[in-house]
Amino acid sequence: MMHSVRNISLAGFLCACLILLCTPLAGAKNFPPQARHAMIKAQSDLKEGNMQGAERTLSEYIRTTKEKVPAEVFIMLGGSRHDSGNKKGALAAFLEGYTLCPGNQSLCRNSAVLLYEQKKYEQAARMFENTYELAKPKDPQMLYHAGAAYYEGEKYRQSARILARLLAETQNPQKDWIKLAVHSYLLSGQQKKALRCLKKLLKKHPETPEYWKMLAKVEMDRKKYVDAAAALEMGYSFSSPTKQENRQLAQLYRYINAPLKAADILNGLYGKNPTNKQIQELVSLYSCAGKPQQALKLVDQALKNNPQQKSSLQLLMTKGKLLYQQRKFNAARRAFSLYLKQNPKDSEARLYRGFCFWELKQWQLSRNDFQKLTHIKKYKARAKRALTALDDLQEARTEATEG
Repeated sequence: MMHSVRNISLAGFLCACLILLCTPLAGAKNFPPQARHAMIKAQSDLKEGNMQGAERTLSEYIRTTKEKVPAEVFIMLGGSRHDSGNKKGALAAFLEGYTLCPGNQSLCRNSAVLLYEQKKYEQAARMFENTYELAKPKDPQMLYHAGAAYYEGEKYRQSARILARLLAETQNPQKDWIKLAVHSYLLSGQQKKALRCLKKLLKKHPETPEYWKMLAKVEMDRKKYVDAAAALEMGYSFSSPTKQENRQLAQLYRYINAPLKAADILNGLYGKNPTNKQIQELVSLYSCAGKPQQALKLVDQALKNNPQQKSSLQLLMTKGKLLYQQRKFNAARRAFSLYLKQNPKDSEARLYRGFCFWELKQWQLSRNDFQKLTHIKKYKARAKRALTALDDLQEARTEATEG
């Protein structure tokens, strides 16, 4: 997530930030004579699209002059190289100029931009930080870009240091800055600082859902899953969650053993006509939450809406199991009988129906179902135990009658 946030903000910045002096010169009359002459000639070449001519003129001037070379010469030289595609040469010109003119903000900023483009992130970060110090008035974006460059170079503690300063010196920090600060804290092992940062912001802006989501991410990283869920609920109270966010929250509730919360979220997400798979998922959650009546209501509604669908057959089995768990044995027996009418070879349904008949004291019908399972490997042992128990019951009843 952070990678995309950072690159989006820097992409436009890198295109617009460079000061290249390809526009008419300002203040040229204040330059030393040779500098003024060289820059005017180079400016003429640039207007005609002769980048190489401009570069030759400026390079020759720098090499031969005894004058103190103005910063603008290096800016123009770097600009001509940059526009002709020689970005390494442009960076060399900007850095040389900055070495000679360390107080020039434009040379510092241009160097930072090209260092970043050339993936020299740590150097770029220092240059962005220097640019911030040189700028009047201060431009907080420079500190943000310094932090982003450190982050890109995997210097997370340095990134966190810069961003902490940025947040401290800014009245209304941008959300991207806060995101980057939090991730820098986390990746540098400073979870408590990430937490303090967000809680401080939430005291000022409790209605900002993004901050609650970031807090949830921090709590997740700390394995505080209940607190993470609470933070997400707060965030979603200010801004409706997406379907994906709802699914993630439901998954979190399932993980922390709050199945009813998970079921309620998914029930709203799936709507009035959930698929068979979704119904089975909801039934499982409501059953785990001790809400079999809600599970049964879902199944009945689905069977009513789509009685002829092939998927409804599995729902009949589910309905039978739910009724059996609620000890509604006669209703459960009817559900299993309907299921077996369409799928007579299903041994699990026959086993359940056999136990329903048992609970209803319909001994012979129970025996019939269990006898049909004695050749099924999976249910053979249970069926034989049930038949033995039925034989014992029969013997006890006979003895009681004779007595």
